[in-house]
Amino acid sequence: MADSRCSCGFRQSGDETIGDHFLQVFTPEDDSGTDGLVHLEGEADLFCMCGAGGSANELDAHFLAVFTPADLIGRDGEKHEPVTAAGQLATGNPTE
Repeated sequence: MADSRCSCGFRQSGDETIGDHFLQVFTPEDDSGTDGLVHLEGEADLFCMCGAGGSANELDAHFLAVFTPADLIGRDGEKHEPVTAAGQLATGNPTE
């Protein structure tokens, strides 16, 4: 998406995607997911230690699913959700 943005003002540019942004703001320092388990890329490339993954897209989607809190509030205390080019909220949840 050429003009992917977040409600906090982040704009996708260069190599940093909106998915990278969401992972940065939602991933806790201890890598604990909303399910209470630790999720890290394991020894097998592109797989989480819990077994999810298989490709870069699948692994990123898995991490977003387990790290994104229901209220979409990031570690910085701000709400983060995708916004369309027209400035409308895209889905309300970056994991959808």
